[in-house]
Amino acid sequence: MARVFETRACEACAVAKRKCGKQTPRCLRCRRQGIECRYPPTKPTSFVLYGDVTFPVEHDFLTCSTPKSSAYNNSPGLQTRGADDAPLFLGLDPFEFSNGLIDNQLASSWFTSPETWEIGGFPSEGNSFNNIELKRRIVKIRRWLRQWIEEGSNPFIHSQLYRTRFPRCVQDAYMTLSCYLHKTASNEQIIFQIIEDRANLLLEEYGIPSTDSALENISTSSVTLDALEHIARVQALLVYQVIGLYDGDIRLRHLAERRIPVLKNWIQKMVDHASQAMCLGSSVISSTQEQAAGDFILSNVPSCENDLWYSWIVAESIRRTWVVASGVQVIYSTIQQGQMPPCKGIMFTTRQGVWEAKSALAWEKLCSEVNVGLIQMAEADKLLIEAAPEDVNDFAWEILEAKFGVERMERWGAQMQC
Repeated sequence: MARVFETRACEACAVAKRKCGKQTPRCLRCRRQGIECRYPPTKPTSFVLYGDVTFPVEHDFLTCSTPKSSAYNNSPGLQTRGADDAPLFLGLDPFEFSNGLIDNQLASSWFTSPETWEIGGFPSEGNSFNNIELKRRIVKIRRWLRQWIEEGSNPFIHSQLYRTRFPRCVQDAYMTLSCYLHKTASNEQIIFQIIEDRANLLLEEYGIPSTDSALENISTSSVTLDALEHIARVQALLVYQVIGLYDGDIRLRHLAERRIPVLKNWIQKMVDHASQAMCLGSSVISSTQEQAAGDFILSNVPSCENDLWYSWIVAESIRRTWVVASGVQVIYSTIQQGQMPPCKGIMFTTRQGVWEAKSALAWEKLCSEVNVGLIQMAEADKLLIEAAPEDVNDFAWEILEAKFGVERMERWGAQMQC
């Protein structure tokens, strides 16, 4: 067996203490800065050989640690501020930011590290609830779904999420929702039948027969899904659940109640997959099958330049979809049973403008200038102390309002204006 050698960082990156992409004949950083790039002699390393492909035993470029904190002063992000107010890029050189797949995986550690996917519980004010407030949350979610139909995006479905790939299951949900929003008294029963059929077809597509007993023990589908396909099927089922649980039609509600464990199972699998995925952004551009065929890197070079942004879009969409989908079913259970279950939360981005960025460049610029406020739901109350109302995005505002009520949020806004 031929000896395998480890490529060390180039001398310029080593002196500057920067992450070296190890490209040959010149690394990306040296190429961008126009400086000489020389590599030290290689030395043997412990790689495992599979045919003509080598894989490192430890992917150290994925183990960049991210500080756990909350609110805008110290929360994980591409930038924190030092005493001289200079940008610190968590070990990244600004010149190599968002260039190259390995560099992007390193840069994405601030929003894809294991701790950012933790789902933790937190106290909920003695599990008290107000029916009016709970129904207000559902009204807001229904408005978000209408916004998706009318504008192509909303606070949990990003405008770029399905721009290149639009999985069929979520296309069906989009068209079904559009029909539902424009139903009349004359065609209502037709629309309801379409909703029932589309929901059953979605379950059957993933190996769950639409029989009365099948949903009690959800079978494990043999279909392999990428990150975008996980989001798509959750969002598709979410559409049918919102309609079924809250429209008022008795049959639709009965069917939606049976699907509650399915949605719960799917959202957990969605997060589990994301927490282990190597590159979330690639799923926005091409499917797993296309990537396996080898056409991804060669045919999508311009798209790969935006891979870091796409990875964040997928990660943030997963987190927000988890919050909305879980919330829809928790609210229904609370209203139905008269008791609120223990609250759980996941991290999400709270800074205004980050979700709304129109391009990778605009997103990168914003992330390098401000703290994006990636925080746990359980720590959202710190925003009331460390952030201004105008700095909080619509999604974060809704979470704060659900947790603390409309009156306290109005008071917070009034106090900041004084």
